[in-house]
Amino acid sequence: MENKPVNIGAEFSKFEPWITRFHLAGADYGGNFDAMNDERIKQFFEIFPEVETVIELGSLEGGHSFALARGASVKKVVAIEGREKNIEKAKLVQKLLGDTKVEFVQGDIEKLDFRQFGEFDAVLCSGLLYHLPKPWELIPKLAAISPNIFIWTQISEEAKAKKMREGWRGRFYREGGFFDPLSGLSKKSFWLSLGSLVGLLTTNGYRETKIFEHNLAHPNGVAVTLAATKGKFKLAAVSEK
Repeated sequence: MENKPVNIGAEFSKFEPWITRFHLAGADYGGNFDAMNDERIKQFFEIFPEVETVIELGSLEGGHSFALARGASVKKVVAIEGREKNIEKAKLVQKLLGDTKVEFVQGDIEKLDFRQFGEFDAVLCSGLLYHLPKPWELIPKLAAISPNIFIWTQISEEAKAKKMREGWRGRFYREGGFFDPLSGLSKKSFWLSLGSLVGLLTTNGYRETKIFEHNLAHPNGVAVTLAATKGKFKLAAVSEK
């Protein structure tokens, strides 16, 4: 008995609304965010071109996860996501793509002990750090499992970074709550200043930091894209702008 062809549109409609757009069988489905062709994934592989294992924090609907899995050297991606519905969406896309590299795990980033997942060549932390009330607690946990980290995050403008917490400067931000898919799981977060973020990385053994973009005009607030390593970057692999 032959299997009936999958009606992709009907499958996607079961999980509406979507944030991420996926190109499948010649057509686009889902939302507007083209995560699989995101410039940040290109930058990740420019700076860490030979990684085989990656842990991703805040995987949303899996767009970045599958983009990482397409990396020529990548053998395994562990993608952590806090919302069950996002995991279900990601697993639907995973089935349609026939992906076997990504393992999706539901968990609260604020509470997880990442050592249970093993060690990784690199961490992708995109759109996550600024949703945490205590971001200074996350970086040491990541330093324990990986020598390389790639971060995209909103940060506090220097003029507004008037709060000090555990020695780090920044400002508080009110989150939208669990039912806002683009918010953190806690009611408020702490946006680090750029200086505190780099200092936090350095304190935890990341000896070199490369800033790809310091965006002062981002519509949601100042943002930064950076990578940090405990060793040495392969700078020749990075295309300067």
